[in-house]
Amino acid sequence: MRTYIYYIGIALLACVAEGWAREVPEGRVAIDGAELRATDDSIHVRMRIDLSDLELSANRSVMLWPWLRIEADSTRLPGVAVMGRRQYIYAQRNAEAVPAGTRVTRRVNGTPQRVDYVAAVPVAKRPGRVRLYVDEDSCGCERRVLASAERLVAERDFTPVVFTPRLAYIQPEAETRKARDERGMAFLDFPVNTSTIRADYRGNAAELAKIARTIDRVRADKDMTITRIAVKGHASPEGSYASNRRLAEARTRALIDYLRALYDFDAALFALDYEAEDWAGLRAFIDGSDWAEREALLAICDSDASPDEKERQLRARHPAAYRRLVAECFPALRHSDYTVEYTVRGFDVAEARQVIWTDPSKLSLQEMYAVAQTYEVGGKEYNAVFEAAVRVYPTDSVANLNAAVAALTRGDIRTAEVYLERAGDSGEASLARGALAYAQGDPRAAERFFLRAKEQGAPYAEENLERLRRTMESEKL
Repeated sequence: MRTYIYYIGIALLACVAEGWAREVPEGRVAIDGAELRATDDSIHVRMRIDLSDLELSANRSVMLWPWLRIEADSTRLPGVAVMGRRQYIYAQRNAEAVPAGTRVTRRVNGTPQRVDYVAAVPVAKRPGRVRLYVDEDSCGCERRVLASAERLVAERDFTPVVFTPRLAYIQPEAETRKARDERGMAFLDFPVNTSTIRADYRGNAAELAKIARTIDRVRADKDMTITRIAVKGHASPEGSYASNRRLAEARTRALIDYLRALYDFDAALFALDYEAEDWAGLRAFIDGSDWAEREALLAICDSDASPDEKERQLRARHPAAYRRLVAECFPALRHSDYTVEYTVRGFDVAEARQVIWTDPSKLSLQEMYAVAQTYEVGGKEYNAVFEAAVRVYPTDSVANLNAAVAALTRGDIRTAEVYLERAGDSGEASLARGALAYAQGDPRAAERFFLRAKEQGAPYAEENLERLRRTMESEKL
């Protein structure tokens, strides 16, 4: 940027004749609508110079010198010379009488008269605070300045507005009863048409041990109390439905009896259920295959025929595929699903601060939130608590919203985007989605989300809207 230093007091016009009076012009020049605008490479100046109240004798002139103060630098703009009749004629005949670039205007006293002024100054970078001044010199003969005045007519700060949206966490509701469960699936083998459990038969030892480990883990934990053990047995479609129904019920009951004997649990603790034939499992297996008969097999599974008729059609119409199903699929359909339900005691904040790092699944969302409040907002531990919460409760909208807010706060846009997909439709979620949109470079989408958040009564929504709009306006300057 070229910088000019302007010194007031230089007379720019010669007198037409000697002996003219030294009186100062009556009235004053008014400046209306002065404005400053910045683009990527320039500062633009616009104003209207109103001469209507100015009384100027024929041999007098008024020189207007606009200039900019840009931070600590001064930059001169083209001047405006307002002249009486004789001065104007002289200037027309003597081009050197006024500086190059100066706009010359003749004043016709007693008439409304305005001059629209525009100019632009190149800049290398976006400026900060800019002030527009106009120096006014009243000139007489012998190149003398009879009077001078300096006016500040416009001021604007072009410093970019930094917008950081304010976000809101949601405090989860307290969980009055912390009910949890552990689930598993065991594949027990039985001799044909029997329902007696033999721990030493085929792979039964490993399957029974798997169930026992689940129960033992809960039973051994002093913070947990088993409330129910549910077992649901399934059989494959091989054979008649009635026979499979009896087998499924009997084998499920046999497993419950085995567990009761192993643990000496009360019978009321157990819940028995069974499904004669696992057609859902069969259909899923076929649907995931690449067999040539896939669509035909699925059509039979989806038909309204009875289970026995479906099995007969599979066997008769697609014998090769049926044999493959018996060998590759049916064994997996004979399974026992088990669920160990339990409750977890409550923890005070001091205890929860320990448990959050060892077994966060024991904590409720409200307990985790309370732990987070004991750490510095935005700190490593603070963020880690919300990450733990969303791992334990991956489908909970509050857990996802809070984890998204923590991610946005630390600038992790991609992670926040994933969490916000499951953050529900609260005002706080709209607030966070607005912040995400702004971070992704879409201020208009951010504005829409903040408007929605305001309608939903979310905190900080109106403040974010106002600050966003100010930022958008400053970026257009």
